[in-house]
Order: sequence, then structure tokens, then C-alpha cells
Amino acid sequence: MSIKVALIFETAEQRELFVARLKPQPDVSVSAYTGGVRSLQAVMQKEKADVVLLAIAQPDDADFESIEASTLRFPGVMLLLVSEDSGMTTLKRAMRAGVRDVLPGPLNAETVQAGVACVKDARSIHSQYVETEGAVFAFMPAKGGSGCTFLVTNLAYLLYKAGKRVLVMDLNLYFGDAATYLTEHRAEASVVDLARQSRRLDASLLASSVLKVRETLHVLTAPDLPYQLEEVTPETVAAIIGLAETEYDFVLLDLGRTMDPATVKALDLAERVHLVIGQTLPALHDAKRVVKVFEGLGYSPDKIQLVLNRFSKSSPIQVVEVERATRHKVARVVPASDEAVLTSVNQGVPLAKLAARDPVVRALQDWVQQLSPVTVKAGKQSWFTTLTGGL
Repeated sequence: MSIKVALIFETAEQRELFVARLKPQPDVSVSAYTGGVRSLQAVMQKEKADVVLLAIAQPDDADFESIEASTLRFPGVMLLLVSEDSGMTTLKRAMRAGVRDVLPGPLNAETVQAGVACVKDARSIHSQYVETEGAVFAFMPAKGGSGCTFLVTNLAYLLYKAGKRVLVMDLNLYFGDAATYLTEHRAEASVVDLARQSRRLDASLLASSVLKVRETLHVLTAPDLPYQLEEVTPETVAAIIGLAETEYDFVLLDLGRTMDPATVKALDLAERVHLVIGQTLPALHDAKRVVKVFEGLGYSPDKIQLVLNRFSKSSPIQVVEVERATRHKVARVVPASDEAVLTSVNQGVPLAKLAARDPVVRALQDWVQQLSPVTVKAGKQSWFTTLTGGL
């Protein structure tokens, strides 16, 4: 299938220099215009291109306002900004205006190749995952400090190691930090940035917004600061989750304790809601209250999953007390391993990489096996030959 590319230069001289050096590419048609951002809407309307590359050396606020007006009018057109200023501030401002990515200037043959690659990636993502529907699980702490984010991120890592495509969606909008449990790298966009562009949401935009911890382990982060949270509405949350479950095998929602409409929508959409509880009286008291809220929302007993974290046999609050207080069975118990877990959290490295035989890792591996069991098919070789690889 051919790819249609439209280029917009700021000056005629820039366009002529590019055209003189352009070499034809198979199945790629290129149209070149001048006029900068002033020409953007007209080009998008006329060309109906697969991708538009807009060259602006130093974009300002007025440029971004014009870009946003254009992308709102033509949400189906992929727009890439080519600029000498490709810093974090420009990237964030560009994404909020509907730009898919910012490429370093000047606009040349390599830039066009990058634009073509973006289109191919978008088509590949769509064709590969459009027929899939992943599982959506929500995780909420009964009380602060329960270790909920640790469980979410480390479970996600082990699912990735099991060969699954996994997205951690950090919906703890007030100072959520799920990404720091997995990597030292910082995200270029957050769930707020993506929510602002929900009208033009597609697989390519989602892929460019997530932090790629590993090839198939991604995090959609919470914002650095709790600003512009009004953009994260029940509707935008539903749109993001709906798209994510077509792109990933597992979508893990890391929620805060605020029962706002967006959080409730995420809970509604989850196949299961895991309430993470500690062995303290305040945590048990809060768990009772949260369970009553879940019941008031009409959630079935099967949807509400209690997870007793940092379990110790010496605690006066045991499984039976938790079940009696909440009137729900404890679905899963994760043992205490404070020193190893603290080391993992402080280093931002999954516990399975630091201590593969830790009891917490074994408990999470059992959880992964339940969520995504490994199927062993019988073959003609004996089991011993298969295990040893044969000679």
C-alpha cells in the first residue's frame, strides 16, 4: 500500500533545495509546499496525506495554537513537527497541540524516511493488535503505604517476562510514581497529555505517549504535577482504556484512593478490582469502607479481589480476621520481605531481577501463572530429551 507524504517548508528556498536533492522512493508519493503553519490547514484538507511534516525552526505559542486548530479539524491526519528546538518543553507543547512527534531539523530525506516509518509502524500496530482484546485489572490500596504500586509494577514485569504485552496505566494523578519502580528514564508524555488529545486517539498516538520500559512493557505515567487534571474525565479514561485493551494483553490500572468520576469509570471497566490490604487495624478499617463502596457500585463478589500484602504469620491480624471484617475471601496473599522489596524500590529495579528466589517473587510468579498459564504441548520426543535439548 502506498504512502502519501506532504511537506510544508517555511520558505521557497528551503523547498527548492529539498526538491533538488530528493530521490524517488517506491510506493511513496511526496508533495512539497511553502508557507509554514499558515498553509497547514489547506494542505491537510487538499492532500489528505498519511503524514504531514511541518518545518518550523523555532515554534512559538501562536504556531502551536494554529497547529491545534488544524489537528482538531483534521484529527485523522498524522502530523510531525520538524524543528531545531526538539527539547522536552517543545515536545510536550507539540503533543498537546495534536502533533505525533517532534523530529530534529532541518527537513531532509532522512526526515521523510522517519515520517514514512511512523506511518508503517502505525499500520503494523493496527493490523497486529486490532483483533485482540486484553484483560484490564485495577489495583487500589486500602490505605497509603500498602505496597500497591510495587505489586502492580512487579506483576507487570513478570507478565512481560512471560511473553505478554503489558501496559501499566498510572491513574494516581496526584503524584503517582509507578514508572520509578521499573526504570530511571522519564516519560515525555503523561495520561493527562493523552487525555487532552482523546478526540484524535489512535494506536500510533498511544504508542508515542507511553514510556517504553522494555519492548513489550510500557507505562502510561501520571503527570509530574497535578495540573490540568480536568482533562482526565470518565469519557477520556474510557477511550484510553478501550484502545489500550486492543493493543496489549494486559492493562494494569494503578489507582489512588480518590473516588472521583474518572477513577470510578476505570473501576467499572476493569475485569477485576484488586484491593491491596496490609496487616494493620487502620488498613483493615479502611478496607471495610472501600469494600462497601465497591458493593454500592454494584460490583459482584467475583470482581472484588482482596490481596493481603506483606503477610506475616506473627501479626495479630490474620486472613480470617480480614475475611470476617470485609465479608470477602482473601484472593491472594503476598509474604513480607521488607529488606529485598526496599532495595528493589530504592534502585527502581524489579525485584525478580535482584532476587529471583525471593518469596515475594515466587508469590507473584504464581499469580502470573494463574493469569497467563503456560501451555506445554506434547511432542514426539521424550520429556527428558526435550528438557536437555537433545544431541
